Amino acid sequence: MNNKVTHISGMILGLLMVIFGLNKFIGFIPVEPPADETAQMFIGAMFTSYLFVVVALVEIIGGALLFMPKTHTLAWLLLLPVMFNIVAFHVAHDFIGNGIWLLPTALFVLNGIGQQPKLKTLID
Repeated sequence: MNNKVTHISGMILGLLMVIFGLNKFIGFIPVEPPADETAQMFIGAMFTSYLFVVVALVEIIGGALLFMPKTHTLAWLLLLPVMFNIVAFHVAHDFIGNGIWLLPTALFVLNGIGQQPKLKTLID
């Protein structure tokens, strides 16, 4: 895959991760609660535990690492569990809701395809 496409998708994804991570602390983007009762309980449990802060910090750190080409693969691996949980949550509980999760997911997959050669060297 073209290295420029990977780099640009990484920069946009990094910017989104930093913005969404900071939003968890500052709250400048209003987010409507999900309609599903189970999803509301999950979000409530996340707000009242340490998990909310950990996810926000991983998003901010991972997003910042995506801006530097040398740490691109590390950032992708750091954001992998966060993106998995974002996708799993929205597919299971809030698929029809806001589609804001689709853009970071598409950028993450596109970026992962570009990281494939580096990830193969980590496995071998």
